[in-house]
Amino acid sequence: MKFPQYQQIEIYDETQKGRYIELLQAFGSDIHFDDDTWVCDKRRRNNTDPANYMNIYFASIPYAYKNLVKYYGIIRLLQGNTVRTVRTSIGKIVPFTQFLKENYSAPLLSACNISIAIRFKEYLDGSKMAESTKKSIWLQTSSLLRTMDGFEGRTIKNPFTANPYIQKMKLDYKYIPESIACKLDEVFKREEIELHLRCVYWILRLIPSRISEVLAMKIDCVKPYNGKYVIFIPTWKQNGGNIEPIMRSIHIEDTGIAGYLLGLIKEQKKIANQLQTRLDVHKKGCLFSYQRILHYKKGGTSKAGVANTMLVSFVDYHFKRICKAYDIKDNDGHIYNLTSHQFRHNGITDRLEAGFTMEQIADMTGHHGNAMIWNAYAHLNLRPETIVKKQRSVLKESADEDSKYILFGGRILGMDELLEKRLLRNIRAHRVPGGICGDVTGCKSDMWNCLTCEHFIPDSDQESYFVGQIVSWKEKAKRFEKMPMVRDNAIKTAGLFEDVVDKIRLEKLKNE
Repeated sequence: MKFPQYQQIEIYDETQKGRYIELLQAFGSDIHFDDDTWVCDKRRRNNTDPANYMNIYFASIPYAYKNLVKYYGIIRLLQGNTVRTVRTSIGKIVPFTQFLKENYSAPLLSACNISIAIRFKEYLDGSKMAESTKKSIWLQTSSLLRTMDGFEGRTIKNPFTANPYIQKMKLDYKYIPESIACKLDEVFKREEIELHLRCVYWILRLIPSRISEVLAMKIDCVKPYNGKYVIFIPTWKQNGGNIEPIMRSIHIEDTGIAGYLLGLIKEQKKIANQLQTRLDVHKKGCLFSYQRILHYKKGGTSKAGVANTMLVSFVDYHFKRICKAYDIKDNDGHIYNLTSHQFRHNGITDRLEAGFTMEQIADMTGHHGNAMIWNAYAHLNLRPETIVKKQRSVLKESADEDSKYILFGGRILGMDELLEKRLLRNIRAHRVPGGICGDVTGCKSDMWNCLTCEHFIPDSDQESYFVGQIVSWKEKAKRFEKMPMVRDNAIKTAGLFEDVVDKIRLEKLKNE
């Protein structure tokens, strides 16, 4: 299935203030521009969304910037962003506006320059926020300045266009290891696990989906077709955030594990139908309706009680509870921290390994292109045997031919011409400044980050080159003393080269 692509562009226009305020009525039935909380109940998309997903809060924005941020919120809604997304974005803007108020007596945003950006980065670096949070704050600040250029007739420059917190490395912890996945599969086939939890688990496991999409499935989500079945899963990601979803259609047969999933869905449909009269109006029609059962910490459960629909937090809570109850642990001996979104990473990676094309996977997951799949969801670096197998097939290499190159991985080498040629024969090897990368296929690095990579093989004959780099980067650090961002980067890079030199000298001592 090919999804239509929407491009909605709306930038701030000083002459359109009245129009923006009038459009508020399209988002909520009782919403006023001056309120600190906007209840956008007309933008409810999913019957399983909690009530607070419809709220946008402005109370934490300093008064000097509140109107500007409210107009920004309206524009983000007009661009098709969900209420929850806009609320999160405005929450990320709060630190910047409070920083301006505390350090610059709340200047106009038109006064923002590179000096303010540098000080704000120092402010973020001095906080205890996670890197991902700093990245989001910087990104939303840049979006605010870009979108609101022209507010009150003033030009607003954007010194936040380059995000210093951009994270290029994949988050491999989001991929469920095969050993853990096997244990989970066994547990989630047990009858004592509530049906609605088993059903959600196996949909996530077998069909790469967002948990919000799965929980929004309707009771009549399965239809017979041409001797097989089609499962319909709604998605909003590909239609610009519109209220009406696009339906993904998944064709499956009533055999094997797919037949097991169909059986779970059919049983869940029966329960959901029985509970419809006990649900609130806006929750009717959802496949994942259930009767609440309390699980006590000291053991035991309560009787089936209030009827409700499943929430994302509900699923994640019970996934963690089940991992604890069945003693599913990671390699460090800790209870495995399972989340619903991890299954999307596994589903995509496992299909790449199985030989699915990028187009097939994008069609299955609802992605428009390959970039997000490769950059975030493809964890083939955790499956090196897959990469090696494919490369041997292309190069017609045998396992014995390849093994002699693996022996060099991670060693310090004084490379002669013959040895260098032997290393570079391997398609996974690549020349980098000062040495050779033994396996570039798993590289997720920036220019100098390869110096810390286990696959980097520095040439001991180029020790003088590395020493020269240390001197050069230390000089840069002194030269840019008044520019902390540049200075700190230079000091860090010098340290990387120092580590390589220490490693080379230590290796030489061992060989003497």
